[in-house]
Amino acid sequence: MSFSVSSVAESTGNDWAYPMQPGESVWSIAHELLTDWREWKTIERLNNVSNDRQMAPGTVLQIPRALINEKRSDIQILDVSGTVTAEVLMKEGAAKAHLPLVRGQSLGQGDQIRTAAQSTVLLEFDDGTQVLIMENSLLRIEQATVVGNKRKVVDIKVFLKEGEAEIRANPGKVPGSQFLIDTPVAFATTKGTTYRVRAQKEQTAAEVTQGLIGVGNNKGTTRVKQGFGTLTKSGKPPAPPKKLLAAPELPELSATIRYLPGKLSWGKMTGAASYRSQISPESNFNSIVYDNLSDQPKMGLPATLLDQAYWLRVSAIDKGGLQGFSTIRKIDIDARPFPPIRQAPRPTDSIYVGDVEFAWSQPETAESFILQVSETDDFSVLTLDVEGISDTRHTAIISNAGDYFWRVTSVASDGEVGPLGFTGKFKVKPVPPKPELKEPVSSENEVFFSWQEEEGVKEYQLQLSKDENFSELVVDKKTAQAELAVDKPQPGSYFLRVRAIDADDYAGEWSPVQKVVQPVENWWPMIVTGALSVILIL
Repeated sequence: MSFSVSSVAESTGNDWAYPMQPGESVWSIAHELLTDWREWKTIERLNNVSNDRQMAPGTVLQIPRALINEKRSDIQILDVSGTVTAEVLMKEGAAKAHLPLVRGQSLGQGDQIRTAAQSTVLLEFDDGTQVLIMENSLLRIEQATVVGNKRKVVDIKVFLKEGEAEIRANPGKVPGSQFLIDTPVAFATTKGTTYRVRAQKEQTAAEVTQGLIGVGNNKGTTRVKQGFGTLTKSGKPPAPPKKLLAAPELPELSATIRYLPGKLSWGKMTGAASYRSQISPESNFNSIVYDNLSDQPKMGLPATLLDQAYWLRVSAIDKGGLQGFSTIRKIDIDARPFPPIRQAPRPTDSIYVGDVEFAWSQPETAESFILQVSETDDFSVLTLDVEGISDTRHTAIISNAGDYFWRVTSVASDGEVGPLGFTGKFKVKPVPPKPELKEPVSSENEVFFSWQEEEGVKEYQLQLSKDENFSELVVDKKTAQAELAVDKPQPGSYFLRVRAIDADDYAGEWSPVQKVVQPVENWWPMIVTGALSVILIL
């Protein structure tokens, strides 16, 4: 059955456009849709019908709304991720209330919904139509009514002022149901299909992954079939439909992801100007917890992802802005408790046989730590293996000079052992002869940080802040090495994070924020002779 783009757009006026179904007559339609079935003769007169038995299926009847049995639809919220708020009409003519939305609430005609960054909300209408409102979007429900006596025929119109929505319209193919999504530039309408609409200030994009839609404005209309998309610029008719890019080929992702933040990459696609990657806790993507856009075929995995199974959806976007088909893969994350960031010892420290002090940061959810030291980088033979360390410092005796490797692994309060800590290296020297004391000695004036070196990284960026939001930065430096020494800050608590930047200037996700405590210094007592005291005074 075909449909008219213009007739559906006009359905929200004084008349309602209804396409006749096989076997229907004006008389049967009147019994189903009208408040008074005896008005069937009015319908025939208004539509110049002389013999409705000869009318072809799909013929559009214009029916005055005043005659239709119509009631408001109850719109259910099936899922919410992140921060979503609504401006809700409490009563007819009354002021609107601003409410946070949660799963299980309902909305109605006239309500307006706003999603924050990395936030989505899934709406469902009476005929099963679902609308997933993506991040940074503003959508208003203009029309939401149920038409008729028995069938759940719905008449839906929404206005997407900005942002993006995924529409799964009329999955049950209820005859007569209509869905129209309007934007500042163009509208898109359908009887039953799956598609996306993105509204920007001067342009609207519509992409069809299943079925058929109509797109139009006061400059013209077009029909967009499955696998195609169209762009409509302000003041111009919709562009001719263009074939969507194929789904990207992703690498094997069956291995559990043990370290966050992480990075995934895939091969470049011909015709792709950028790539979109989304992560959902559900295979049907009813909610999206992470949405990323990159001009490179890669994505970062943020440290905010929980330890659980997720689904990854990746698509390519052409230079015009049309988003293509998606590849979906399941990924499993088990990265907690996070490994600490090593602070000391560092490779360039002067360390002698005897007591060696190890220090690291405090990751979230880590209750205790396992410290391991080995003479080999594979830790096949351990020089030191200490469990149950509750502090972020530990002093151990290293009896032999040589090169050593060390790592610290976090353990949660429930006993779960996190991924193995990143490997550091240090050198132990033989104890030198005791020097003659000539003048007083003070403590070190620097703080050293190090982390796991990654392949393909051009440089690293380290930030040290007085607050967890990193608005009061004490240190913000880049380094080509996986280590950095900074001037020792004033005593107190600080927060630390690091990220990697590759050769393409693609900045990865920040590491989990970790707390660093700078204690009050304990200076060595000055040991001087009477003669030296005189010299110092002079």
